Amino acid sequence: MVLASRGATVVLIARNRGRLEAVARQIHESGGKAEVYAGDLADGLVVSSIARAILEKGFVPDILVNCAGAGRWRSLLETPAEEAAALMAVPYLAAFNLTREFLGGMLNRHRGHIVNVTSVASRLAWPGAAAYSAARWAMEGLTAALRADVYGTGVGVTLAMFGTVDSPYWEHNPGSRERLPAPAARQRALTVGEAAAAIVHGIEKEKRFVLRPTAFRLLFLMNALFPGRVEATLCRARRP
Repeated sequence: MVLASRGATVVLIARNRGRLEAVARQIHESGGKAEVYAGDLADGLVVSSIARAILEKGFVPDILVNCAGAGRWRSLLETPAEEAAALMAVPYLAAFNLTREFLGGMLNRHRGHIVNVTSVASRLAWPGAAAYSAARWAMEGLTAALRADVYGTGVGVTLAMFGTVDSPYWEHNPGSRERLPAPAARQRALTVGEAAAAIVHGIEKEKRFVLRPTAFRLLFLMNALFPGRVEATLCRARRP
């Protein structure tokens, strides 16, 4: 919605066509432009098919925001193997495959911007969320490697990292919110609009890194200096 309000034609991709069309209607009613492509981003063939349909229209995105997410918070022993694979497919492989499809066009134009969205769990030893955290760590690694790949090409890369966001994620993954460690649970949850505004600000300012709430910066610093102590604090603060 934020990008559409600034004149961008927004292309929405996700599994639920009904929800996509509802967002597209809001954009159209506000005078913006939006297109909808329904498909499972966990499926590489589906991603390729959607990307091909977009590119065949002569449309190479100026901005790509990889923000797909899925998966319940569970410990390693609680997580079935197939669920761990699904957690890695979304967000990591979805972001990898979408970026791979569109990056060539951005490089040919010598401009573009890619935003990878992840969780603060990618920087901390989050208890009770092994597969979830690993997939978010993968997003940070992908972002760093991608930034090195496109260095000096005119294509920008931003890592957007958020704490708790009040989104439908929690409804679809029952029991996960209750596992937030106390230091994270005490932070005010962001609205979806606040997270979107932070992403757009990061794109406009060509930032390498966006973090909300900014209070996590102190925890990250403490973790860099005293990782064992921070890990122990988070694990002791785990809520039942």
